[in-house]
Amino acid sequence: MQHFCFLLYLVGMDKHYCTLQTLAGIVQNMSQPTQYHCTPREMILHSTFDWDLIQKHLNQLQEEGYVLISKADTIQFSITEKGFSFVGNENNQPAKEIGLTLLEKVNH
Repeated sequence: MQHFCFLLYLVGMDKHYCTLQTLAGIVQNMSQPTQYHCTPREMILHSTFDWDLIQKHLNQLQEEGYVLISKADTIQFSITEKGFSFVGNENNQPAKEIGLTLLEKVNH
């Protein structure tokens, strides 16, 4: 009996752009997505990164003009039109795909 497993792993996208995509996904169905103030809790629930790394990503994205960070009782952030345009651009998809095929042979 043989078992095959295929794993596709996407690489090449800078991790801070993954955070931008996560934010875009959170607000995409809102009537005014660039006006929505996302909270750390929402981002942590939707992200695979820990909060310290998310904060670094958000700061970097703010420097690039893709998000706005505001501080009220707690930090809040929103995606900009530039950020939405960047995420929606097909040219900004991951650069590489790595395919890995595992073959397990079972002898009886």
